[in-house]
Amino acid sequence: MTYRIRPLSIMILFSMGVFAWSNSAMPAEVLDFAVIQPGQPGTSQEAQPVMDVLAAYIQKKMGAGVTVKGLYFNKLDLALDFLHNTPPVWGIIRLGFYSEQAGRFQMTALASTRPGGYNKDIWRLVVKKDAPEDWNSLRGKILGNMLFETDAAACLLFGVPPAQLPFILKGTFRPLSSLRRVSKGKTTGVVLDRSQYEALEALSLAKKIKTIHTSRELPASPVVWFGIPDDRIKRLAAILLGMKEDRDAETLLKLLQTDGFGPADKDLPGFRRNKKNALCFQ
Repeated sequence: MTYRIRPLSIMILFSMGVFAWSNSAMPAEVLDFAVIQPGQPGTSQEAQPVMDVLAAYIQKKMGAGVTVKGLYFNKLDLALDFLHNTPPVWGIIRLGFYSEQAGRFQMTALASTRPGGYNKDIWRLVVKKDAPEDWNSLRGKILGNMLFETDAAACLLFGVPPAQLPFILKGTFRPLSSLRRVSKGKTTGVVLDRSQYEALEALSLAKKIKTIHTSRELPASPVVWFGIPDDRIKRLAAILLGMKEDRDAETLLKLLQTDGFGPADKDLPGFRRNKKNALCFQ
């Protein structure tokens, strides 16, 4: 699931600079959020105007006495540092990040994104036209912007931990550009999500590559609550689910490149990583 912020073509679903987070209000009055999409292009500064628009919208809908600020992270280490040191109340996060960190940060899903109007995402492994048909025969490096969460990505796409794969998974901020390397035989393969794959189909480059492996249907990027939920979680979920029918949210949804928000995916809890043994999920 991928968000895009216009006009800078920043793909997010949606470097840390200096940001002032208000600590003056009581915790019950603060509804700060973070959009965490490791591997998406751009910078926090470029994405901040869209974060501000989303924050203003939520704050207005929540009513008097509630303050909302938002930040965007596309680098995994900075996002983890932020959650440890200045935890927000809620966030829009990537599936792989949820899979690896849901237990650590007590995440509870309250809604889901709908990029392109889809409730589910699909990942595809694409390789050069003359490459082997079986991914078990591949060697070298597989690139993708969802591969920064390597453990989760291996399980989500291949059903095994990365140590059991015959190749190396490596995160990249430029998955579509990496396709040119694949077509020239300089990279073994690239993993694309649904939006990226649909963009590829319109390119002449598509004739030089092929899909050899497809994931099962995966939850789109979830909206989560961090910590123990309180009564605000229902109010926030109602606001997000109502955005599609709200004319005041029309421009914001176009900026985020999502067809509104849907209910929390009932399958999502099953994608939490099981770190106690060799199994992928709980």
